Amino acid sequence: MSPISVSDYLINRIASDGVDTVFSLSGGGIMYLVDSLARSKVVRFIPVHHEEFAGVAADGYARAGKPYGVAMGTTGPGAAHLFAAIAAAWQDSSPVIFIVGQVKSADSSVIQKISTRQNGTFEFDTTKTFAPISKFVAVIESVETAPDLIEKAIHISQEGRPGPVVLEIPLDIQGALIRSPTEFSKTLESEAIYQQKPDTQALMEDLSEKILKAKNPLVLLGAGAARARQGKKITNALREHDLPYIVTQFGREIGNLSDSMYLGSPGIKANRSANLALVNCDLLIIIGSSLHQQVIGWDSEVFRSSSSWKIWFEQDSNVLDTRKDLVNESFNLSVQDAVSLLQNSLAKIQNGKEKWVDWKKQCGRWRARFLLHYPEHDLVPDRMCLYRAVTELNKRREEFSAVVTDAGIVWYALAQHFFPAPGAYYISSGSFGSMGMALPLAIGAAAATKLPVLALTGDGSLMMCLSELATLRASKLPLLLVINNNDGYLSIKSTHDRFFGGLRIGTDSSNGTYIPEYRDLAKVFGIKYCEAATTKQLSECLENILEGGLTEPVILEVRTYIDQAVEPLVVSRRGEDGKFLSSSLADMDPVIEDADE
Repeated sequence: MSPISVSDYLINRIASDGVDTVFSLSGGGIMYLVDSLARSKVVRFIPVHHEEFAGVAADGYARAGKPYGVAMGTTGPGAAHLFAAIAAAWQDSSPVIFIVGQVKSADSSVIQKISTRQNGTFEFDTTKTFAPISKFVAVIESVETAPDLIEKAIHISQEGRPGPVVLEIPLDIQGALIRSPTEFSKTLESEAIYQQKPDTQALMEDLSEKILKAKNPLVLLGAGAARARQGKKITNALREHDLPYIVTQFGREIGNLSDSMYLGSPGIKANRSANLALVNCDLLIIIGSSLHQQVIGWDSEVFRSSSSWKIWFEQDSNVLDTRKDLVNESFNLSVQDAVSLLQNSLAKIQNGKEKWVDWKKQCGRWRARFLLHYPEHDLVPDRMCLYRAVTELNKRREEFSAVVTDAGIVWYALAQHFFPAPGAYYISSGSFGSMGMALPLAIGAAAATKLPVLALTGDGSLMMCLSELATLRASKLPLLLVINNNDGYLSIKSTHDRFFGGLRIGTDSSNGTYIPEYRDLAKVFGIKYCEAATTKQLSECLENILEGGLTEPVILEVRTYIDQAVEPLVVSRRGEDGKFLSSSLADMDPVIEDADE
């Protein structure tokens, strides 16, 4: 091979993995990298208007079927702006390669070992800042080390529990030539350290025996199964035996609505059918879930002391050590190994569909009665129920390669009422609950799938990333952006009403928060716009937008109740001493006396 610059080497290397898009805001500190993208005939450059959203878009790109995403930030503030995106990818186990520019090597405090806050112009030390929220952080200090460090970063981002990595490349090294480049090597040895695997043959025999003896078995699948691309494999095995299962809200793409024994998602604000199954099962098998309180309830002791025998497979040893006391048996296995183990255990069971008849009938009754719930509300002119709106969107789910949700009330409404089509991706703002992430996540997902993507955001959340409407327009991606207009920040309003007697501040136009009309903004940004205030209008809008297939960005604004309730939910109540009292997952509001019958 002829000599090649470090920047060209990097772009060619990610292209060899099928990564065809990089997200960034152009800057002087990454000018050689941007130039490489400009000359690339394989990798597309999508410029955003804030580096944070470059990282978020790369996250969405990775979660929509790509091996990893790539985002770049220029020296100083450009790198610093990536912080929130790196933290979100870290907490949501998303493999994203973050490339940050740096001053030339001679001015680099890290390379020159200078103990100052800043030496070079706009210099910012990413190594200390990003290390706690990254799987790997490195500075490419020389041309000779560049190929190995690039390879190592890509490898680490995907091995074990996926996550973000950060590579800092000084400006002079970006443009420097690798004199004797070799073909890309993808044979690095794994550096992940896991506990010793148990005897899988013995474990398979034991697991199979426990499933056979159980009267009310249940499988709980989490986002880890989705990240590991194991959802279809495990649900196929469960379907063969009519084994009831539930999925966490972060892993909602795993569930298949056509499976009669799929009961939805458990949790604080989730599907009552799933919570009832979780509380009443006698054997619970858990794969790909960290057993967060949003899934098992506010009071972990209630979950721990429930009557079911709990078997947990978890590949993150830190998570396992922290929460292993919540279960009866825990095993440090990767999702892939755990899924294969369960699949083989089920294969040993004869006539699986004939077992657990009474339990399956009960699960079927819960599903029929409680999978969906529509909160009661008086009719309001020019406003509609958000849950009814989600149901209308759900009718068109087959037309979208991915659905993306923002934080706030739309997060709960989709996680309770939207069921992605088989093979479609379900992407949420994740463990941060970050407002404003839906649009950039969806831009990344659409860039990955090249197919229509549905994104649901709030009128308040979208203000967080309004600049990216320009990115959406410029990218010309097939993205339907649904804006839930409920006059501001409804979740915060609800908090103020419940705990502070309705004294509100910073929630809507009545107390200092201004949100412009999105129909006017759509015109400014040159994006097609439609508006609906009833289910009939929404159905008509969707028919007009999707007729013939979605080929460009469209904004659809849905006007919903400004006091929309999120139901059903597990309510924490405040005692006389001011402390919060937690309820069981089975005790959801609104109360239904015969819910477990």
